[in-house]
Amino acid sequence: MVITPGALLIKSLLPEGAKQKYDPSLVLDKSGVQKLMSNIITHGGDTAHNSIQELSHLFFNTATLHGYSTPLSDYENDSEERQQLLHEFKTKVNEINNDKSTTPAQKNERLGNLSGEYQGMSQRMNIKYMVGKGSTAGKMALTGARGNPMQLAQGTFSPLMSEDIEGKALPIPILHSFAEGLTPAEHLAMSYGGRASTVKAQMSTSEPGALFKQIVPTVLNEVITTNDCHTTNGVIANVSDKQRIFSHVEAVTGQVIDDGRYKDLVSSGTKTIKIRTPHTCEAKEGICQKCYGYDSRGRFPRIGENVGIISAQSISEVLTQAMLATKHKGGVAGKKRDVFLEASNMLKMPENFRDEAALSTLAGKVTSIEKTPLGDHHVVVNDVKHFVSRAQEVTAKVGDQVYAGQQISTGTANPKELVSLRGMGEGRKYLSDSLREIYGSGLDPRHFDVVAKNLVKYVKVVEPGNMDLLPGDIVDISKVLPYLREDTKSIPTLQAKGKLLAHQALEVMPGTRLDDKHIQHLLSHGVDSVNISQSNAIFEPFVMGAKSTKLLDKNWVSRLAGSHLKKSITDAASYGERSSIHSTDPITPYILGTEFGEGKEGRY
Repeated sequence: MVITPGALLIKSLLPEGAKQKYDPSLVLDKSGVQKLMSNIITHGGDTAHNSIQELSHLFFNTATLHGYSTPLSDYENDSEERQQLLHEFKTKVNEINNDKSTTPAQKNERLGNLSGEYQGMSQRMNIKYMVGKGSTAGKMALTGARGNPMQLAQGTFSPLMSEDIEGKALPIPILHSFAEGLTPAEHLAMSYGGRASTVKAQMSTSEPGALFKQIVPTVLNEVITTNDCHTTNGVIANVSDKQRIFSHVEAVTGQVIDDGRYKDLVSSGTKTIKIRTPHTCEAKEGICQKCYGYDSRGRFPRIGENVGIISAQSISEVLTQAMLATKHKGGVAGKKRDVFLEASNMLKMPENFRDEAALSTLAGKVTSIEKTPLGDHHVVVNDVKHFVSRAQEVTAKVGDQVYAGQQISTGTANPKELVSLRGMGEGRKYLSDSLREIYGSGLDPRHFDVVAKNLVKYVKVVEPGNMDLLPGDIVDISKVLPYLREDTKSIPTLQAKGKLLAHQALEVMPGTRLDDKHIQHLLSHGVDSVNISQSNAIFEPFVMGAKSTKLLDKNWVSRLAGSHLKKSITDAASYGERSSIHSTDPITPYILGTEFGEGKEGRY
């Protein structure tokens, strides 16, 4: 282990708590700097921001005093390994192009996969060679000080392959780097994606910014309101998924899962654990500290802290960076996904849902699969036809037993449809898990929990029963819970089929009509009895997506943070609506100003 004087100087500037966790042998590349900053924020206490500022000055002044330059030789890669890899890549491209047995779509997919595979190989090979020969440009790309290995590989190794404006791979291998200069054919191929990425760069802040403005109004009421809602409920998570369970509170023991507790769980061979999460919190308003868990500072967030805004900001910032990254790719082909497009699709849930999968609308047996003259399919479940577009592949087979809400084709399940078939709880969990999968592992899963909770929280009254509501009313689920719980009884889970759930069980929300799939899930995780409601009220989930959910808010002043301002004002005047000056929603208290921040239990 090598410890440099610079590492000791860095350690001397750290807060006491962070010093104990600091590894002086840590290489400060991009990942290393992230670990260093995380250590300071988590263990640095109230002086963390001062230490970060001092380190920033140290790094800046050191770079200024030393001075670095990048001569032309920094951008030369004449290694034999490079030539061998380019020859190998060209050979495989020609094999795919000359394969007469594949369709154009299949060729495009194979070319994209091949380019993506060789992009990774070329970047690793190139950065190793450039740093090894002492290239300053290579060192800066490795540490993230300027550029990154992908950009450096385009300049010194080769972009390998370009894509057209539709994102399809152009079947022309590019065998020269930008530093060497491209041939006319290579330059023409690169120009397609280059123009497309320039346009995307112009949209990179406006589109995520617009989405941010739609998300914020739906979550700005998510404030930490109390220490503990005293629930023993939660969701089942895999112990192997450390990011999902770390800093959460165990639902059964009430213990925070920190480094020590996590090691105990792993060493004991525990596979799954029930944890409290924001979307299973039972606080009357907002979220309790225990269901949120420790924040990035390694402690419970303060009462009154607005975790909703933090979640919205975190989610939108990543989308901005994802779109900006498109510009730097310069239209290079490879297997990749459009994070913004996928996330926007899940959050907005538009009528024309992108890449929509077919879901079974009932439980039963797949009796037949019929292909139409246009290449679409009809999957028949208990004599009910389900349309599957030719853009998707059927995943169900004749004879399969399926449940309501089960995906029977490739594609992405529309959260709106899933909620209507499986209930609000499963819809929330699916939305949160799907967003996490789209974004990757960089963000805290609780950000997605908070957003999912607020996008899936309204119900439409069909039959009010003993509720003080009218058919067609759309209200927050929290408004109907007291009616559901007026007349309840506990019964064995095995006997609960068709019953209306009164109290949340795992992620399954109150108001859910239990079916065989729910019962099987609950029993498999030790839920042997459930509380069911005797209420004769009938209501159904109502989901609109991030763009329109705010219109359902009963706080008329807060509704003005969304769209359709004229309608919000006229409706408020017509119905005599009121807006509290002390609530978890900050807009009305802030406008009035005189009593802002004087509310109790986290209210403004």
